[in-house]
Amino acid sequence: MADYLITYDFKVGAPSQYKEFVECAEIEGLVYVYDLGDELARLTNTTIWGVFPDKKAAKAAFERAQTSAEKNLGRKIVLEKRVITQMADVFVRSDIKKPRDARWTKSTKFETCRAHQKNDPFFAY
Repeated sequence: MADYLITYDFKVGAPSQYKEFVECAEIEGLVYVYDLGDELARLTNTTIWGVFPDKKAAKAAFERAQTSAEKNLGRKIVLEKRVITQMADVFVRSDIKKPRDARWTKSTKFETCRAHQKNDPFFAY
């Protein structure tokens, strides 16, 4: 298993699809909160990450999230750009970061990020 980063761009639509998409992406194991070690940080807009066996699995998770969001919105979401890459030596700078909250610290960095994204109002979308 490895960490995969996905950055994407959708064609603008009404209503905006981004909030619905990130909610569906979280269910598929893709989140926008990242573990920096001492702190957690919000990634740049339209950037998510997750832990998958390979890039095909990461792509499939993204596509399932997009399909679910489309179903929930009742319209097609047009994907304009997407990059999927395995994360190795990562540097993240974010103006939205804070120490972990013990209430949402889990056994893995991914589950800690996911719990903070879902529960910590500081990281609300």
